[in-house]
Amino acid sequence: MALRNQISKEEFLSVFQTLPLNALAEKEWKNKTDKNFEILDFPNKKDESWRHTSINRLLQHRYGLGKSMPLDKKTVDSFTIPGMDAYRLVFINGYFNAAFSNEIDNDNKLIIKNIAQVKKEKPDLFNQFYENTSIASENFFTNLNTAYATNGNYISIPKGMVLDKPIHIINFSDGQDSKTISQYRNIIIAGENSQVKIVNSFHSLTVNFTLTNVATEIIVNENAHLNFNIFQGEGDDAFQINHTKVLQHRNSYFSSHTITLCGAIVRNDLQVKHIGEGCETKLNGLYLPSREQHFDNHTYVHHAKPHGTSNQVYKGIIDNKASAVFLGRVMVDRGAQKTQASQTNRNVLLTPYAKINSKPQLEIYTDDVACSHGSTTGQIDKEALFYLQSRGIDRRHAELLLLTAFLADVIENIEVEPLKLFVNLLISRRLQGEKDNSLCSMDEVCHGCDPVD
Repeated sequence: MALRNQISKEEFLSVFQTLPLNALAEKEWKNKTDKNFEILDFPNKKDESWRHTSINRLLQHRYGLGKSMPLDKKTVDSFTIPGMDAYRLVFINGYFNAAFSNEIDNDNKLIIKNIAQVKKEKPDLFNQFYENTSIASENFFTNLNTAYATNGNYISIPKGMVLDKPIHIINFSDGQDSKTISQYRNIIIAGENSQVKIVNSFHSLTVNFTLTNVATEIIVNENAHLNFNIFQGEGDDAFQINHTKVLQHRNSYFSSHTITLCGAIVRNDLQVKHIGEGCETKLNGLYLPSREQHFDNHTYVHHAKPHGTSNQVYKGIIDNKASAVFLGRVMVDRGAQKTQASQTNRNVLLTPYAKINSKPQLEIYTDDVACSHGSTTGQIDKEALFYLQSRGIDRRHAELLLLTAFLADVIENIEVEPLKLFVNLLISRRLQGEKDNSLCSMDEVCHGCDPVD
């Protein structure tokens, strides 16, 4: 079947001419992003970092702006992680929903709010951290987000605070029988010696084609501990581009878990830079694309100071005609001695048509370091399968045991216990060929949790 004509960059950007004057970018930033658009184009296969990810399907549609709309308690509760007591911020189509959120602003100390409100009430604080990581210059979509994002979260944990419970940010997409774009801009600051856990989840309320574009800037100050989780559960026809940029100060700890279960095309970029000595970074991810889905994970850990450690473990199970990408890059600068870095990507292909492009990379410009990387791709181990069957386990359950064990270490490392149990349950039921409509109100119309075979 012939593809429809792709929209041009000019057509795509014209959508935002109708954006109300409540976009986050000040005139100064808008001028800079306009200049960037003159030289930036849609990513394509000529760009090395996008060589295996085509956005042609995304560009077959003519989009409109997402609109704010009401939510009901049943809908919000159905996408709340069971058993998780958390501070909650809720957004829909790039707009804040106050009815089901509990914001906090404790005299500029603990702040858990929507970023548009922080810009309005505390412009100096907003301007201090907005675009602090220079995320706009990364690619076309981060520049688009910087120019036209409508809202997102602003989280600031004060010095020495250990937050008593996680923060759950729930982002809904609702195409309202049309094709819509939603953009979120997030700023997260962990003060010195603070500790916080955050879950950022994405869900669809309709089966329309939607595009969600997310840019997140994270500052982890000295001795702070920040755990950041992304749960991607948007529908069959949803596109998501998610870019996170992290700066770590001396002796800080940052961990992330990216769980991608749903979506048509999902692209995750996660960049971490050690700007202080003794930083520790742990990046974990799991992805289960099926049918013709495409999930792409790019990671980049920049060891710019000595005595830093980083560990990356990403695992995927790819089914049917689905495809996935893992590109992990570690750079060790001159002078960053005593660095320890490892990255691992492992994949299981369930059909002859499933595909993975895996490319872990090391760039080392100093000595006295311990760095390693590895990638494996294969099918279910036939010898292990035969062994289990010889012990009286039928083939279907033997495969389930092997696939579950394959993902076990990534799931076990999820630091938010209710999220760990929830992910384990979702994956277990998908692998078993079961569905439970108590887990998601989109069960009947979205096939993201359909069984593997």
